Amino acid sequence: MIIVIEGSDQAGKKTQSDLLAKALKARKLKVKIFSFPDYTTPLGKEIDNFLHGKRKFSPQVIHCLLAANRWEKLQEIKKAHSENSVLIMNRYYQSNLVYGAVNKLNLKWLQNLDEGLPKSDLVIVLDVSQKESFNRKKSKRDKFEKDRKFLDQISKTYRKLAKKLGWKLVDASRPKEEVHQSIMEIIAKKIVKL
Repeated sequence: MIIVIEGSDQAGKKTQSDLLAKALKARKLKVKIFSFPDYTTPLGKEIDNFLHGKRKFSPQVIHCLLAANRWEKLQEIKKAHSENSVLIMNRYYQSNLVYGAVNKLNLKWLQNLDEGLPKSDLVIVLDVSQKESFNRKKSKRDKFEKDRKFLDQISKTYRKLAKKLGWKLVDASRPKEEVHQSIMEIIAKKIVKL
């Protein structure tokens, strides 16, 4: 199965992805984590340049690049999907829908960019306020992370799309252990072994 951990910047996606992988491995499940954007690829480097003000792209172009970054990893995702019980995606195509919607792009157009990628079985959104997200970031912020109003719209759009598309919301403003416990409870309903 493919489990996606989504949320705005500094919501704890990497931490929770790692905790989830560790918990599933302890239950003898084979697990692999993917993180997007993947800045190690050629397109990932262009995305990183954009986020740090070194390149300028229109919203349409950056969202095409974000989708193409996932397509760059398609064979690796398919191979991992065939070899592992669970793939954990630290962000996947859902974030492109959220950020694209805030950038005033058409949802159907955004969905079409990722049509054909392996589908997620479960999407968990780590829900934090814009203020909490902003307070957690101690190092240099990228283009999106600097804009408080934009971050507020991202949080609201995650909640709105979660409701519309059946994603699970988890209050991620709590201690990481409590957040992890909530995630495990959601997953236990999906995976009988837990």
